[in-house]
This record gives sequence, structure tokens and C-alpha cells, in this order.
Amino acid sequence: MLTRRQAMKTLAISPMLAAPELLAQFARAAASPLATASPSPAVAGPAEVMIRQIMTHPLPGPGKQLGVMVTVDFPPGTLSPPHLHPGPVFGYVLEGTVEIGVDPLPPITYHAGDTWYEPPRPRHTHRTARNVSTTEPARILAFLILDHGEPLVEPPSKHSRSNGDRHPIRGQG
Repeated sequence: MLTRRQAMKTLAISPMLAAPELLAQFARAAASPLATASPSPAVAGPAEVMIRQIMTHPLPGPGKQLGVMVTVDFPPGTLSPPHLHPGPVFGYVLEGTVEIGVDPLPPITYHAGDTWYEPPRPRHTHRTARNVSTTEPARILAFLILDHGEPLVEPPSKHSRSNGDRHPIRGQG
């Protein structure tokens, strides 16, 4: 018999199974002196962006959408590689200060307690996602809405828009 906990664990990894090579690429793509990343906390070094998927749950209503919560830990001075998200993103800074730059706008700096929203369409590339501090860590909590089987992140593509009206909307934090 399958327990609820086992079912939740299975659902939590299902989006990653759709494109594990993409998550691995995302986790390794920031191979610069400032940042590298790894998909596993067990192998993460001191200067690596760490993405932890903490919950996935089917959303009610028509379609097969999932709500996915992740934390992203940015050690001092680290950044993530350019990327896209297939659906809307709600972001909250748990600690520290991060700079988020989504095309076509210049980067915006968010501090602990700040929130933002990124609409799903049209899709733009995250050119910047970094910890501003070189001495203190930063952590964000993100809630993403994905169609079943979509990855959390995708590499930038020639089809993403670099102009238009999509931009992060600063929340009331």
C-alpha cells in the first residue's frame, strides 16, 4: 500500500524527472570564480547556489497543474545562470539581499521580507539572480505553478522574448 508520504515524495520529484539533465545543467551552469552550483546538498561546496524542492502538490481545477515550492540558497557573492520558468513565479526573500534581473528590465534589488511576482507570459530570461553581499548568505522562497511534467527551470532560448511587457511586480513586503 502506498502511503501519503510516499505519494508526496513521488510527486515532488516528478517535474525533475521530466528534465533531469536540464536541472543538472542549471545547477552546473554558473561555473565562474563567483559561483558554481550543484543539484544535491550532499555534494554542494561553500560557493554554490543550492535549489531545494520542498513541496509539490497538484492544484485543484481543470488541467494538471502543480504548485511547487523551492528554496534557493545563495552563499555570499554567488549567482545562478540565466534561465526561464515555464509558469508564474511568486518570490519571497527569507534572508539577505538578492538582485533579480528579468528581461527587458534592469535588475531589481530585494531585501529580506520583500516579495515579487513574475507573470507566465510572455516569457523572459532571468539574466540575473544573485546574492548582492560578498559576506552574508541570502535565501529566497519561490512558489511556481507548472503544468504536469514541466521542469522548474529551462535554459534561455531564442524563442524567449527580450522585449515586451512581462516584468517582475514588486510585492508589498
